[in-house]
Amino acid sequence: MRLMRGADLLVRCLEAEGVTRIFGIPGEENIDIMDALIDSKIKFVLTKHENSAAFMANTCARLTRTPQVCLSTLGPGATNMVTGVADAYLSYYPVVAITGQAGAERAYEPQKQYLDLVQLYRPVTKDSFSVRTTSRIPVQVRRAFDIASSERPGPVHMELPEDVMRQEAKGDPIRKGSVHHLGTELAAIESVRDIISNSRKPLVFAGAGVLRANAVNRLQRFVHRWHLPIVHSWLGAGMISYEDELSLNTVGLRASDFVRRVFDEADAVILVGFDLSEFAPSFWNVGTRKSIVHIDALPADSVPNYSPDVQLVGDIGSILDRLSLEAKPHRSWATQFKEDLDRCMDNCPVGETPVKPQLIVRAIRRALGKEDICVSDVGAHLVWLAKLYPVYKENTLLLTNGLIPMGVGVPTAIAARLTNPSKRVVAAVGDAGFMMSVAELETAKRLGVRFVTVVFSDRDLGLIKIKHEKAYGRTYDTRFDNPDMIGLARSFGAKGYRVETASELKETLKQVLAADELAVIDVPVDYSENKYLI
Repeated sequence: MRLMRGADLLVRCLEAEGVTRIFGIPGEENIDIMDALIDSKIKFVLTKHENSAAFMANTCARLTRTPQVCLSTLGPGATNMVTGVADAYLSYYPVVAITGQAGAERAYEPQKQYLDLVQLYRPVTKDSFSVRTTSRIPVQVRRAFDIASSERPGPVHMELPEDVMRQEAKGDPIRKGSVHHLGTELAAIESVRDIISNSRKPLVFAGAGVLRANAVNRLQRFVHRWHLPIVHSWLGAGMISYEDELSLNTVGLRASDFVRRVFDEADAVILVGFDLSEFAPSFWNVGTRKSIVHIDALPADSVPNYSPDVQLVGDIGSILDRLSLEAKPHRSWATQFKEDLDRCMDNCPVGETPVKPQLIVRAIRRALGKEDICVSDVGAHLVWLAKLYPVYKENTLLLTNGLIPMGVGVPTAIAARLTNPSKRVVAAVGDAGFMMSVAELETAKRLGVRFVTVVFSDRDLGLIKIKHEKAYGRTYDTRFDNPDMIGLARSFGAKGYRVETASELKETLKQVLAADELAVIDVPVDYSENKYLI
């Protein structure tokens, strides 16, 4: 009988934490871990780039609200993964990032491929540490998952030296105990009720913390009991369906959000599960002097333009339940904002080609069901989606709002479909961002994961160009050429389509979604109106 190695004990501990997938690329320094996974229930998902592995883990963590795992080898594999881990850090996704490392006999500088990975990852993680003995594996794995999932969640880095993974090990996983949250002082609850009752134009601003607390239903009850209009952060989009008269969809742009002016008139803002990184207070704490209520699992951070009158800190769902008792419904005061928003959503330009971004967003929205998923990469298309895509259920419009890295779209779409195999998925990507992770189409094909990528093609870094021109009256080197997108898609085993008009896009989307194809649709986009976005 083979003795248990450190790698075997590690995998047992990961299984005990509920891990079902690990995304990554192996190397010589973690072959023992890979060998241990052969006899495990955990599926290893081989990606084309370590950055994509982290993006996939981030998305699965976001959608499941449980820690997910990505893996790389040492040196260049570990440095490749940093951007995705940093995105998890700024977006509060619970991720455990595992890197291999050289054994003790060659863990010194200068040494080929050796870097101090604990220090490298420390600025972009909640914690970063090295597992130096097999006896510490159970407690350090438990600690990593506990830190990653506690509020505010985020990534934890574990460095696993190859000699430790190969050594004989003894021990068992540490069982996670149940966690209970205490309530909030009754007097504080009453003070918030008074603020809501005495304000003329109260507004709820809800963020990703509500999703992390699994409190969407309780948020809905709170909003309806008090009859309060609600705006969502990008990461919280859809917690109150856009079909609801109280929903004003999302806000997150500095100047061009349709409903940002609702904050000008609000005299009370109740922030629920709102992470200040989602939208700086200097952009929404404007206009009428406001009473501000902070409801979250943690106390408010100290930032400019943010000084809450009352903070209710604890279990968000329990707090909302208590606030919903003895509610006094308000008269509708944001009806006009909702009507104006409806008109803006419907007011698409005429013309067929080149296709305006508004028409691409409309085509995607109409092609997908209310519980299907639209994923956005980073670029001008993200801003158009944030403005014009009505969201009917949480986690059905996946915008990035932390590190905001280009190239995230295709990996996110793969992870979204893996997590929700019964839902259709469309990835909206710019041509620049698409080329950063197009190789992951092979990953999707190999895994049998099907989704549609709609490429907004303008062969330009459009928003950068506009900002440069506005600042200095000129621009430099933002133009580029694209390959044959149809041939490129087909070379990876996907279907490829090029459309020239909005009508062709509508029909092609309908066709490929009905056929459940892995497909790429290349759309020439007219971005002449981007200048109004910034």
